[in-house]
Amino acid sequence: MNNVNFADILTEYGPVALTEAVRKIKNEPFVLTARLGKNVVPSTDETCVFEVGEGTYNLAPVGYSGDPANNVNISRRRKAYTVTPPQIFLKDRITAREAVSARDIGQNPINMTSGDKDSAFMQRIAIKQQGLMRLIDRRIEWMFAQAMHGKINYVSETGRAFEIDYKLPKPVSVANGANAWNRDGDPLDQLRLLAKEFKRVNNQLEPDLIIFGSNAGDHFMSNESVKEWRKSAGDRPFRSEAPLGKSEAQPLGNLEGSDLFEYSATYENDKGAETPYLEPDCVYLTSSSLWRLYYGAIMDFDAGNPPLVAGSVFSKMKVSGDGKAMDLYVESHPLPVVVSNTAVVRAKVVD
Repeated sequence: MNNVNFADILTEYGPVALTEAVRKIKNEPFVLTARLGKNVVPSTDETCVFEVGEGTYNLAPVGYSGDPANNVNISRRRKAYTVTPPQIFLKDRITAREAVSARDIGQNPINMTSGDKDSAFMQRIAIKQQGLMRLIDRRIEWMFAQAMHGKINYVSETGRAFEIDYKLPKPVSVANGANAWNRDGDPLDQLRLLAKEFKRVNNQLEPDLIIFGSNAGDHFMSNESVKEWRKSAGDRPFRSEAPLGKSEAQPLGNLEGSDLFEYSATYENDKGAETPYLEPDCVYLTSSSLWRLYYGAIMDFDAGNPPLVAGSVFSKMKVSGDGKAMDLYVESHPLPVVVSNTAVVRAKVVD
């Protein structure tokens, strides 16, 4: 059996190399993160400072030349937030036995080159990093789903609570009687009305993303008005730039500049119950320009001097006390943020 020198491994796979590798991992894209997390803002501190505009937009004030108004918009105020994003700190263990197995399986150790061994071990690290990043990506997606409801709120396994409220408007209800999509309601007319409301409160900014909960999507697609619309030139079915799992989100088309998705993904909550990310009976309208994905800085002496990582992720390895295992870590401090409390118009559309 080959000897495994963890000291050599740590020299070759240091934090810089591991972090660079984990940043390049491209998992199956999540719609909310991919669409709403385009504007990434890394903080130079563990806390993130930002503002959220509250109230509807109005006309800019006017005045005489040389005597401008002090307030850009007197009908709207800005609330400042100083928030320490929640920490995601994951580890996966690589044992000495596992490392030897990764290098030697199916090959003769005597004939195995150094390159073969390095490649095998790199592949094992990559698999584990892929799994850890998948967990982080799914948690960020969960945060975006929570933010679309207006509030990120959870209690960790250790009892530590985190809450941030963006004060988004309460959902509108069109699911009353004949207006409901599972009755005689016309989803196309109602989406246009919801889009007009979105533009009214967002200074005529158009929504570019419409997300249907699973029930809302089913009733939208089975509605007779929608069936006719999809046969016409008014519907422009589109292909996403990256493949999307049907269990996560299904692209449905484009309506007057807004991409339509049905979102049916679920997760297991802390009680083991299957829970949808978004309310199944609701539809959500938003604009990607109103969202930011902040990252709090990571403080770690393994990052060097100063011990600061102003980025989205940090990865490293440590040898266990008994020398028989090595722990691979991936850390991230993400926080989705809206720049306006009118960033989402949400409506219940199914009885």
